[in-house]
Amino acid sequence: MSSRGTGARCVAALGLAATALALSATEDVSINPARLIAARAGKDPTDFSWVKNWAAIGDSFTAGIGSGHQMGNEIRTDDDWRCSRYDYSWAKIVDHSLGSSVKNFQFEACSGDRTGGIYDQVNHLRNGLDVVMMTAGGNDLCLGTMIKTCVIMPWDGEDACQAIIDKAQENIQRILKGNIRQILQKLNGKIRKDGALVYQGYAPFFNTDNEDCADPTKQDWALKGWGLWEFWKSGKNPLRLTIERRKKLNALVDGINRAISEVVEEFDKDKQVGYRATFSDWSSWPGIVDGQFCSPKSSGWYPDPNQPDLLFIKFNTAARGTPPHDETKRRRRDPSNGSSSSSSSSGGGGGGGVAKDVMDLDSSDHESDTADDITRQLQKDQDRLRGRLTRKHIYDTLLWRSANPRAEVLHKLDPRTPAPPGCPGDNLPGVPLGLGLPDSFLSIFHPNRHGHEAMAAYALQSLVYVRAQILGVDDGLCAQARDDFTCWQKEGRKAFVDWTRLDENYKDFCNDIKPPDNTINWKWEKTYHQGTPDEHTFVLQLFDGASSFDKGKCLESFDLIINSCDGGDDKNPLNFKFGGRWVRGNYNYQINPKKDRNMITKRDGTCRGWYKLLLTSYRIYGRGWASYEYGQQTLLKAMRDCGSAVTGWKFDYCDHGCAIDNNDYEWVAEFNLPIFGALACMGNNWVPRRSGAEWYTEGSTTLGCGGAV
Repeated sequence: MSSRGTGARCVAALGLAATALALSATEDVSINPARLIAARAGKDPTDFSWVKNWAAIGDSFTAGIGSGHQMGNEIRTDDDWRCSRYDYSWAKIVDHSLGSSVKNFQFEACSGDRTGGIYDQVNHLRNGLDVVMMTAGGNDLCLGTMIKTCVIMPWDGEDACQAIIDKAQENIQRILKGNIRQILQKLNGKIRKDGALVYQGYAPFFNTDNEDCADPTKQDWALKGWGLWEFWKSGKNPLRLTIERRKKLNALVDGINRAISEVVEEFDKDKQVGYRATFSDWSSWPGIVDGQFCSPKSSGWYPDPNQPDLLFIKFNTAARGTPPHDETKRRRRDPSNGSSSSSSSSGGGGGGGVAKDVMDLDSSDHESDTADDITRQLQKDQDRLRGRLTRKHIYDTLLWRSANPRAEVLHKLDPRTPAPPGCPGDNLPGVPLGLGLPDSFLSIFHPNRHGHEAMAAYALQSLVYVRAQILGVDDGLCAQARDDFTCWQKEGRKAFVDWTRLDENYKDFCNDIKPPDNTINWKWEKTYHQGTPDEHTFVLQLFDGASSFDKGKCLESFDLIINSCDGGDDKNPLNFKFGGRWVRGNYNYQINPKKDRNMITKRDGTCRGWYKLLLTSYRIYGRGWASYEYGQQTLLKAMRDCGSAVTGWKFDYCDHGCAIDNNDYEWVAEFNLPIFGALACMGNNWVPRRSGAEWYTEGSTTLGCGGAV
């Protein structure tokens, strides 16, 4: 994407969507974005009047389960109702934003469909479509089973959770790309020549900044209410939603987005494909606006005034006894507020909700009656489901309708059709979607109203981008006049790393970037020295339609963050770096150290030796050096350079201090040296001084290594 001067037109689809969002999706009103933009002569990619016939296909992320009001008729159980399509889905928002030029809109997305079901949806589309927008692939990762086993009903243990994560990774590698190709190939007969496909990605659910979500005194994600069901396994502690587990689940989202974007790029370049395709990547937005689960700001309540921009639907995870915010109480009591407990509008208000009579396990108004309320409600549901459900398949066949026997049969008859993913529970007896569990329950871990607004904005922006490619003009989403430079230390952050690590790694990061073709708002991220005190992440995030990459600006931006922040501070004499952010136009450059540390003003440590047969054993505590490579390139290398034969080498970083008397030290090393070779290397501090450090006899202020040398 080319950049122009300050006079260039810079139109963000976010602005187009925002105007449409001011109207209720249920009103019979449409907006023509052309009225919102000054009329221009010639080819204008922001003029959507060319879109006459378009369609939205996909899974529950496009159907919009839980966002707004459910469409269709419950009595007749028509397709809209059966598929849990909602009127405030991102697809419906886009339809209103496209304007009155649209003559036909086919809304075929169906909650629960995997790629096999979405392949079938294409059969129902009319020919000659101008635009198709879609999501597909999330359910191929056994999402329902994973969330059940790893997050909200996590009593089956670590191995069960990891097995499903491994299955999801296998499906990404083994079947996902092939299944997506089948859908996109079939769309080639439905989208007209020079039409457009916008393939929406998914977004990571979890913030990973702290362990509040794993601390049952702060938040509890395991649904205790389910323990009253006959299939509860008593005596087992639930898995906790740790940072490590959240990172694994987020990594799956990164994996599926990568697979989707690669296939979309492949089809966009294929001359045999008549339409143009683009990947709409909104995955960075939840992190930008603090819209993920487990935010440090979250109280666990839902809705949560402490986190007004949460983008996904959840249930209350506040620890029992945690009082709700007054605003949360008011929203619960006010039926006119969109966050009311009506199951028919479970996605309303401040980001959508979960029906109180189903999921409010900690009633703020009747806390003393909570246990009785839960018992009565669950007993009622249990009576409806008794004899037809087992704990193992409640999510597999109900929550996201994971099993798809038709897809399996179709694939056996025609191997070119999408392959079934084979999730745990697929062969168990099926139960009709929604029996005993309303959409207010099924909608958790789906975008709420705010989430669908964001997805709509990114979809419109991507449509402008791909339309500009078709017309061969600039897309108008040029660099904005932004310049926001922030040093993290001034924001109160306590994580820092050694300057030399950043100075070396930023060059590697910029040289390693390979920008994806035909993709806007892409993100490149790389973590260095993982699991050490010097762990840090470089991030380049594009937004507002940016797509091109300038390595020179990348190097320049990170160099300035490294060398302009944190210098000249008497309290930081070793010039440790806390990182920072530079937003330059539509490019966000970030350096994020990961480990909070006490300030270190001197590279030092303690040393103690003792005789052990023909060897001398040593124990070293240290800080401020050997903090990125487990001592391999510093302590161990220096001893070998000194001529010592090192044996029994052990080195560990201490997350919370190394010992009762050594809480200020960050690592401990233990090893053996030959008796007669130790004095020259250990007693005179030759080894630590190679790293600019000193060590002292353990328990004293005497320089050198005390004990047997």
